Amino acid sequence: MNVAILYNLIRKELVKGRPLDAIAELDSKETIQAEKKAFEEAGHNVILIEADENAFQRLKKLRNKIDIVFNVAEGVHGEARRSQIPAMLEMLNIPYAGSDALTQALCLDKSMAKRIMIVHGIPTPRFQVVESINEKIDKKLKYPLILKLVHEGSQMGLDKDSVVENMHELIKKLKHLIKTYKEPVLVEEFIEGREFTIPVIGNPGFTLPIIEVVFEGGDKKTDLWVPDDPVIPLIKKWGRRIKFNQTSRSICPANIPEKMAEKLRSAVLNAYRALDCKDFCRIDMIYRGGTPYILELNPTPGIDPTYWFPKSAYAAGMTYSQLLDKIIGVAAERYRLKNRRNAKIRGKR
Repeated sequence: MNVAILYNLIRKELVKGRPLDAIAELDSKETIQAEKKAFEEAGHNVILIEADENAFQRLKKLRNKIDIVFNVAEGVHGEARRSQIPAMLEMLNIPYAGSDALTQALCLDKSMAKRIMIVHGIPTPRFQVVESINEKIDKKLKYPLILKLVHEGSQMGLDKDSVVENMHELIKKLKHLIKTYKEPVLVEEFIEGREFTIPVIGNPGFTLPIIEVVFEGGDKKTDLWVPDDPVIPLIKKWGRRIKFNQTSRSICPANIPEKMAEKLRSAVLNAYRALDCKDFCRIDMIYRGGTPYILELNPTPGIDPTYWFPKSAYAAGMTYSQLLDKIIGVAAERYRLKNRRNAKIRGKR
């Protein structure tokens, strides 16, 4: 098939006047080239399209040459930026692998995703959305609390002070986040337990091997953003200060009893269905006292060959090329596409 990869590259102008972790969700050239090579190894033709302000016109021009899109775009601006490319593709009637505009918007807004999970009876930590430091904090929330940006992923805004033990620490952190990132903050109960993340593929979904995230030292265990190796020279070239500490490592497959694993898989698939995810997603959770608490869903997960999602696929016996081919394969089945390189047959989704 003719596969178009839609992506957002790391660029210097995107971090001008912004914190360095503003690039955390964006892709390096090395990642996109790895994806291109993987699809070509699977026998596909590849078209690269950057998901910038010119994306719509390029898609419109090329739509008769595109069989399916592999969408890993984060979008450019706005609280629902991950919805931008899916909405364009649906307008142009171009099939794509990945969740639709509604699901992307809901999952990028952590509070909305949590509200939907609560309605479906899926355990998730108690929380409050705070837009101003003058807002009163719900007394039902129990310390310690963790503060996260509502509309961001990839550990943006998280640091060693993100877990707070009292009101003084809470107000200090709130001031920093609201002033620096200019968006609402999710104040969430910090649950001490074992942390896991599980990739899901398909419609309906099936899980890949479970990944456990193990933290190194310290009592406030929070995964922090660390730039990929190819990105570090760019950061230095920009003259930006670099100070990163790897705070975690992963174990895959996780060494856990099958009964516990089944609980984790069941919780993940319930969340996948509740948010109407499609084709692929990675879901993070904390396990404590026999209960898996879903933290967030990542319907546009990092898919670089060194990231958690592919590592789980490797543990399942798949190559990187087979993983990407599988993802567009389940999307093609959803659209009822025939495997033809220069023509498309589209059915109902």
